[in-house]
Amino acid sequence: MRPFLRWHIGSFLCATIGSLLGLVMPLVLKWLIDQALPQKNLVLLIGLIGVFLLTYEGRAAFTSLGAYLSLSAAQQMNLALSMRVLRHLDLLSASYYEDAPLGTAIYPLKRPTEEIAYFGSDLFPAALRLLLTSLFTLVAMLMLSPMLTVVVLPLVPAFLIARQHYRAKLVRDSDAVQCGRIAWSTFLEEHLSAIIPIQLLRQQKRQERTAFVLLARTARSEQEFLRTGVRFTLVTSLAVALAMSWVIGYGGWSVLSGTLTVGSLVAFYGFVMQLFEPLGNASELYARAQKTFASVRCMQSILNLRPTVVELPDAVMLPEEPSYGLAFREVEFGYQRQKNMLRVPSLEISGGEMVAIIGENGAGKSTLVKLVARIYDVDRGSVSIGGRDVRSLQLESLRRCIACLSRDPVLFDGTIGSNLRFVKPSASDEELWRAVDCAELTSFIAHLPNAMDQEVGPRGCKLSGGQRQRLAIARAFLAGPSILILDEATSCLDMRSEAAVLHNVRRYLPASTLIVISHRMSTVSSCDRILVMADGQIVRDGQPSALGFHSNFDSI
Repeated sequence: MRPFLRWHIGSFLCATIGSLLGLVMPLVLKWLIDQALPQKNLVLLIGLIGVFLLTYEGRAAFTSLGAYLSLSAAQQMNLALSMRVLRHLDLLSASYYEDAPLGTAIYPLKRPTEEIAYFGSDLFPAALRLLLTSLFTLVAMLMLSPMLTVVVLPLVPAFLIARQHYRAKLVRDSDAVQCGRIAWSTFLEEHLSAIIPIQLLRQQKRQERTAFVLLARTARSEQEFLRTGVRFTLVTSLAVALAMSWVIGYGGWSVLSGTLTVGSLVAFYGFVMQLFEPLGNASELYARAQKTFASVRCMQSILNLRPTVVELPDAVMLPEEPSYGLAFREVEFGYQRQKNMLRVPSLEISGGEMVAIIGENGAGKSTLVKLVARIYDVDRGSVSIGGRDVRSLQLESLRRCIACLSRDPVLFDGTIGSNLRFVKPSASDEELWRAVDCAELTSFIAHLPNAMDQEVGPRGCKLSGGQRQRLAIARAFLAGPSILILDEATSCLDMRSEAAVLHNVRRYLPASTLIVISHRMSTVSSCDRILVMADGQIVRDGQPSALGFHSNFDSI
């Protein structure tokens, strides 16, 4: 809230003035009953009507202005907080996203930010009004009738004790509700992203049962939270009822004995209502506050996460060159559940070389290239690019020279042109067509109704698997990387199309270092060199002919 403090100060001043104006209305009733009506003073009556109108309208105006200022601050805070969380999520490493379901990662940007924004727009101003109204009202009550105030005052601590009694229960219940919502968000994200496979596997009913269990669990948590709030409300209502009974009883006796006027009793009753009405609503306010604090704890847990791959303070820029050589020295790496999974004592790849990596699933092929792009850091040893340890380089400059394509390319909801320009917004139409020509997409795009402006749909769902892979290859070509990594990135293409794409990559990016991971022997036979991996180690290393493979470029 600190950056928007001036807005909250303005809201505070409006709330203060509104609370002070609220004290005038019970006093108007006192003067009306004790002076204007008994004395039949028409001038005073008209004056009291004017004061009442001005006070009532003034209080409404200042309250509305305060609400506007706090809401404006809350909207700005919501925007700033959402962007802060998004930037923080952008910094987290692959280890977080591989362990955390997508729904869990997305959730902090939904309900928690709204709850925290509510704190600035409604909860905090309401608590402030409660505090100011209670303070000013107590002062007015003491000035009007110290004895009546002394009778009522002990019931205020009773309310505070009741609040403290239910505090721990409300915290636990609000956290349970938060956990239920996170679980539902995670399930929903996973379910909707896999809806077609679920339909093909005929598992809609099973998913619906799982959804029902999650929603029912969340509903039970919310019901328990509401039950606790209801019990809290009943206890606080009892304190209010006792206070009113004391006022009516002791105040009525004081009027009968002549120590208190009727107007003073009516005014005092109004002050008591002003004191206990917000305290009665404080139960709901406090319950909602626990939800907000649960969101704050959720947000803090996200912001306390730290990336495992960090840029060193003295990191240097990687100079731009057409190609880079790679070197692995005494490399050991393992995921959290698979220690010492990868072991590469020594490996060198020359700049501009086309190297294939083959092996069974789980042999460590993809893990090896992830260390090049520094998606993970090695446990021991070093990985170097152009003679520089990747840990000594600025992450932006390192990843600017590398394009890493996987079996499932990432496309965005938009046009073919917008997806291509994602890596180079300033690219001309000529550059786009040159890139798609490299990926053997020219004929396909030329026959589309809107050509480059054709929509691809969310995640490229309107394209086939091979078309998505070719579009991703065209985008990588447009970026002009010095190191191009194809991790099963042509698996959806037929053998001839795949060979043509690889041939074009070599022709249009002749200086780039190319690493190809594939299970197709026809693919790797066109490479300069083949690395065979097994159990996280390189067991064979040589030219295709020496290993029994033959190039298929001659068929193009």
